[in-house]
Amino acid sequence: MYHQLCKVTGRLVASTHLQAPLYPVAPIALQRVEPPSIKYTTTHMSTVAKDACAAPPKQRLVPGTNIPFSPVPESIVKKQKQFLKEDDVPVFLKGGPMDVLLYRLTMGLCVVAIISVAHTIYTLAWPKKN
Repeated sequence: MYHQLCKVTGRLVASTHLQAPLYPVAPIALQRVEPPSIKYTTTHMSTVAKDACAAPPKQRLVPGTNIPFSPVPESIVKKQKQFLKEDDVPVFLKGGPMDVLLYRLTMGLCVVAIISVAHTIYTLAWPKKN
């Protein structure tokens, strides 16, 4: 038996369309289609103008367009150099003293939370006797 949603009540009721279980959607047979052939090295695939390819551009272009990337601010370049420097310091501490302070605060709060959980489990496991 097939079921459908009643439009009035919104509940599941027995379907009156017993001959068509997919009512109102009818199945459609798939048609065989040849896949399109991929053509490489064609001129119509590129949206970059030929003049742009003649000389190396001074600015990098967004892939598939003639729009140049916006320039990267100097502050971000300095931060990239600072974080990419090989100095055996974990990345979460490379930001300076504020990162060290936040890291230690986070670790302290984690220790306090673990102690609090252990205390709660202890008090629930062995309650005080009245």
